Amino acid sequence: MFLIFNTIIDIKARDNFTNVIAPRITFENKYSVLSLEDEIPDITDFTHLLVTGSELSASQGSEWDEKIISVINSFLQAGKPILGICYGHQMVARAIAGNHVCLRSSKPEFGWKKMKITNNRIFENVTQPIFIESRYDEVFILDERFEIIASNEQLQIQAFQLKNMPVWGVQFHPEMLLEDGNKMVERHLCQYPDDRKYYSNEMKDENQIKANLNIFRNFLNS
Repeated sequence: MFLIFNTIIDIKARDNFTNVIAPRITFENKYSVLSLEDEIPDITDFTHLLVTGSELSASQGSEWDEKIISVINSFLQAGKPILGICYGHQMVARAIAGNHVCLRSSKPEFGWKKMKITNNRIFENVTQPIFIESRYDEVFILDERFEIIASNEQLQIQAFQLKNMPVWGVQFHPEMLLEDGNKMVERHLCQYPDDRKYYSNEMKDENQIKANLNIFRNFLNS
């Protein structure tokens, strides 16, 4: 069974992930959703862990850090596959390498961004990599235990894999299709209009993003 750790704070956005996005990315596989307020379950029955994005800041820390890192560490110790998205990507890096690997970005990213990806199994059948970004923080340094598998002109570490382990982090949001991504970013920019200066759209064809869900198919097959 697939465990989704939904770390989203906003109730409407959290419920949308649980009710709309989670079924899309699990491909009819059984899954369970853990929210921040929930009691941590026994992980014995779970095969995979997904840590979602969040309004929380990995670089600034929060009251939830200990709980989130505890769940990640339990899967790490069991050798089970892990995928972190955006904030989840940053928290997986923190759990493995320490708090110092995350910082506040000098230039945040919002919008659809092209990526350079390596020949990594998590990207199988992703041929035109472009993903929605919505971030203030970044993973800016990793040690030799990690392989950097995606980057763009603005950020060197857009995705990583823990070498020889089924553990990945992606700074972008592969779960977001066109409408989802546009709504997420526009909601943020309406709330924080000064961030519009960081927005850009590098997408030329919306069909480019349809293959992004293969990341989750690949993850579930790991």
